[in-house]
Amino acid sequence: MAEDAITDEVCDLNPFKGIRIRANDPRAKRKPRPIRVLSFEEMHRFAKAAGRYEAMVRVFTDCGLRLGEVLPLRREDFDGETLQVRRTAHEGQILEGTKIDHGEPDAGRIVPVPATLAWMLEVQINLNGPDCQLLFPTPRGRLWRERTFYRDLWKPTQEASGLDIRPHECRHSYVTHLRASGVDDADLAEIAGHRSRPCLRGTRIRWDGAMIS
Repeated sequence: MAEDAITDEVCDLNPFKGIRIRANDPRAKRKPRPIRVLSFEEMHRFAKAAGRYEAMVRVFTDCGLRLGEVLPLRREDFDGETLQVRRTAHEGQILEGTKIDHGEPDAGRIVPVPATLAWMLEVQINLNGPDCQLLFPTPRGRLWRERTFYRDLWKPTQEASGLDIRPHECRHSYVTHLRASGVDDADLAEIAGHRSRPCLRGTRIRWDGAMIS
């Protein structure tokens, strides 16, 4: 469960790492959770159930960002076509850089934004008002904490939509769909913020959203 929590970005460290359990211990039996690839239609239906937070949820589904990358986004990070992902939030603290490049020069990456989401983000910025620097503030105008995000936003959306979708599944599905559409693996690694492929830091890769309504 601890490894699942790390995958879902609820926690960062596994406090049980190194503990050995007998293979025949009946208390340790657990069905493996299947890796799901959700369609954009499913993910957008889920996002719509989020109501006023629809644009925020669609950043997960249409841009493949991690939770810690979505929370600290600022209005200045959106230029009308792309998002500059250059900070990570954890437990109310903001760190420069992303999960893979904290403290590195020119940390961060550029992620293309489909047209429909771009329009939603423009509306979001206008609703926030000129004095709000965060792109997705809490109702009180503050930075979301992970626990509050799940309690007040994500779980109510799961209940309203009837879909048991997790943030990381949106990211996994996004990457899978881009790969299926023919996006080069090296470019895909740059968009998603992976280290498994050669990095093309600084390139601006357009994702026209052909598969996204």
